[in-house]
Amino acid sequence: MKIADLEIFGDSKLIINQLSGDYEVKKDDLVPYFQYASHLLKNLEGVTLEHVPREENRMADALANLATTLAWQEGENVNVHDNDWRQPLIDYLQHGRLPNDRRHRAEIRRRAPRFIFFKDTLFRRSFEGVFLRCLGKEESQQAMEESHSGICGAHQSGPKLHFRVKRMG
Repeated sequence: MKIADLEIFGDSKLIINQLSGDYEVKKDDLVPYFQYASHLLKNLEGVTLEHVPREENRMADALANLATTLAWQEGENVNVHDNDWRQPLIDYLQHGRLPNDRRHRAEIRRRAPRFIFFKDTLFRRSFEGVFLRCLGKEESQQAMEESHSGICGAHQSGPKLHFRVKRMG
């Protein structure tokens, strides 16, 4: 396409800093991606890398999620990594895969018995034996907004608010 200058905006500060050379890539499984991206960037005369917080990047995030969904529906393999706290647990419960980091691996093994992965949804077993659906960042923010906005009643104490959020489903 003969592009000389390119502005790159990303919501991962870590990746932006790695590509700019400020941080080192430490995860072995990310090194090939970093090397390939670096190779592509060397072919350009001017590259600007800029971090944009996710809160300020909702439209691009929605478009990326839509593109991922469309590609997945067409039967292509899509491998999108987000810093979703649930993913390492899902990988372990579904495929027996553990992270490379020794501490993280031990933490996943320790926490996994309290979780189940059923019908593409992660649940945590409560102390009462009830299975609670584990929420991602956006879902948890929506639940907190709804519970604080009065949908669940006036703002309550922590334990009562916790009970109302659980009762919302």
